[in-house]
Order: sequence, then C-alpha cells, then structure tokens
Amino acid sequence: MSETHTIPVETAVSAPADRLWRALTEPEQVRQWFGWDHEGLADEIRFIFVDHAEPAPPDRIALAAGQELQLVDEGDRTLLRLAVPASDDAGAWDAITEGWRAFFEQLRFLLERAPAGRRHTVHLTGTATGAQALAVLDAAGPTQRWHDSPRQRIVVDAEGRLLAVAAGTPLGDGAASPVSLTVSAYGLDDAGLDRLRRDWSARWQAAVGVPAA
Repeated sequence: MSETHTIPVETAVSAPADRLWRALTEPEQVRQWFGWDHEGLADEIRFIFVDHAEPAPPDRIALAAGQELQLVDEGDRTLLRLAVPASDDAGAWDAITEGWRAFFEQLRFLLERAPAGRRHTVHLTGTATGAQALAVLDAAGPTQRWHDSPRQRIVVDAEGRLLAVAAGTPLGDGAASPVSLTVSAYGLDDAGLDRLRRDWSARWQAAVGVPAA
C-alpha cells in the first residue's frame, strides 16, 4: 500500500475473518448488506466486487480507483478497513468515505445479528435539515443506537430492522442538504415488504416535509 493512501474508515466486527471474507467476495453474500434495492444492484455488485476486484487472500481486496479493503484478524473480532488514495477533492472524499461507513455498519449488522432470510430495503431521499431527517427515527418507537458519525445515525428498531439516516452535511449544523433513509429488513414476504414501503414512505414524508423520492 502506497504512502499516499490513508484509512478513513475502520469498523470492528464481532465475527471471524474468514466469515467477513466470504461476505466481501461472494456476490450473494454481498447482496445481504451492500447498498439498497434498485434495478441495477446485481450489476453494481458484480462491477465492484467481481469485475473490478482483485482478492489477495486472506486479508486484502483491491478495488477500482485505488481503493482497498483490508481485514485484520484479532481472533474473536475482525477490523475491516478501507484504504483510499489521498485526495484534495473534499467532496469526492466525503462521498466515498460516508458511503463505505454506512456499508460497513450494514455488514456488521448482518454478521453480528445474523437476521434470517433475504434482505430487503426501503431507500428514501430528499432535501432537509439533519433535525428533520432524524425525526423519522422518532417515529420508529424504541430503538437501539447502532452507529453515530457527524453525517449519519443508524439505529435498530424493536422489530430488528436497521434504520440508517444520512445527510450531505453534519446532522447537527442546521443546514438543509440531501438526506436519505435506508431501512433494512430480512425475511419479509411480498405483503410485509409492501407494508414496510408504505409505512416508511409516510413517515419520511411527515418528517422531511416533501414527498418521498
């Protein structure tokens, strides 16, 4: 790894390194934590984790644009790191690191909670203040805090779903920016997924004040 690289994202996962390796290199496993449902998700996963990935077992995966995933085996847990090239483009840097930060937490949830069934998501976007976006989490009832960073808050609700709010600017600074909510649920049938979409679209519209995009 070149000295011009840095590690802006690091997450400790309570799982063995070989389990993380499978989750990062097998497309069906990646589908259980990466991104959110959309028509091109399978192609996106193949592009990032297959066609433009160079695994170096057991602990490194080179990705496009000079990025690299690194695993540090610590026995009962594994450190998952993202190494990226240094850049003077702050906007691009933030987009890369915040996106991977959310994905790492989604992966940690999958491996530590081991939810049963296939993952489905509801992904909603808009423009709002951090306070408006965070208000949608209040509508979820009792929750357990999973992750906090300046631009993200992730919680687990009473139904065992992972709720991730993200913003283009720090959540506490009062400025309006692009915001999003990703709800991850596992093992739903078609009717359950329809209810999830309706419920969270209504909550999002009430909190953010604009129709769900």
